[in-house]
Parts: sequence; structure tokens; C-alpha cells
Amino acid sequence: MFSSALTGKKSWLFSMGLAFSMALVTSGFSPPGQASTLGQMAASFAPKSTATSSAQIWQRLNDARWFVQGSGPHIIYLIFDPNCPYCHLLIQELQPLIKPDQLSIRYVPVGFLEPSSTGKAAAILEAKNPLKALWENEKGFTEKGHDGAIQEILPSTATEKALKNNLSILEATGQKTVPTMLYMDSHNQAQIVWQVLDAKNLAQTLKGIH
Repeated sequence: MFSSALTGKKSWLFSMGLAFSMALVTSGFSPPGQASTLGQMAASFAPKSTATSSAQIWQRLNDARWFVQGSGPHIIYLIFDPNCPYCHLLIQELQPLIKPDQLSIRYVPVGFLEPSSTGKAAAILEAKNPLKALWENEKGFTEKGHDGAIQEILPSTATEKALKNNLSILEATGQKTVPTMLYMDSHNQAQIVWQVLDAKNLAQTLKGIH
């Protein structure tokens, strides 16, 4: 469904510089200033314990507004913004792993990076088929402008409330940054991964999913 030619995209994303993350992300986010490659940057965003109790975070995610891709026993919550280029890359990298790694990806949209983010997140959530709406956003993603392709809408009251709740869950993890992945490890502890991972680190992370 997505192109597998990601090398150029990774190079573009990294050449964009960590200044992009620093400009967009708040709440104490500190990118790794010494990272010189995407792999080094990814390694510095290794899984960490959540800021609040894992049980609380996981329960809140269970009750959040999300939609799912895949039906495997290994659950990943992926918090994303429709205008986030790092989210765009991670979503693509996860596609070929869904079946072999038996994943269920629960997409949790938020909207805070750009003025249009809330409206685009609402368009995805309120679509008859949110997963299809996500593909529309990702297939036409404009890397130069950091813009998702879906047209923004005015959120309903219920959707606006849901998006605010999703964002509060993201903030509760301790970092207001996207993409953020959460999963349960073999000890039934919630783990968090901030930012995008390269293929090697992503594969290593997925091995730890319960």
C-alpha cells in the first residue's frame, strides 16, 4: 500500500535537521543533539517506562478514540499528527511488519503541530472508514510542506473532545512529541518509544512486544 523505497525519505527527514522537532515539540522535549545519523537518533529514543504508571496510561489508551489496522495479538498504540513527517515515515515502515509480526496497530490521532492538524485529525476520525482516510492522508503527504493530504473539517463536539483527550494522554507519557508508540512488554509493563526508528531499531523494538 505504501512505497518501500524509504531511503531517500529517511535522508530527507534527517537532513531537515533536529531543529524541526525542536521547533514543533513542547513540554520539555530534548532531541539528541549529538546524533549524526538517523540510526543514532533512533537509538537514543529507545523504549522507556512511561511517566505515569503503565497501568494508567494503558487503560486510558484502551478508552481513547482510535482505529485499528491488523488483527494480531501484539498491540501497538501509535499516536500521530496528520501533518507529522516522522509519523508519515513510521507508518510506512510498519506496513510490511504487520502480518509477519502479528501486529494490531491502534492509531491514536492528535492535532497540534500545524493550524490544520486538528481539522485533518477530525477528518480521519469522522470518516466512514478512518483507515482509508489515513491512507488518503499518507499517500498524498507533501514532504516539502509537511502537510497531510486529507482535507480538514470542522470537528464535531464529540470529536473535538476526543482529540483533546488523546492529546492529554500523549502529554501524560512525559513527552509531547509525535510519533509516540506504546506497547506492553513481556513483563506487562507499558513501554514508550518517541520519534521514528530506523529499520534495525524498529525490528528490535517489536521483538519486545508481549
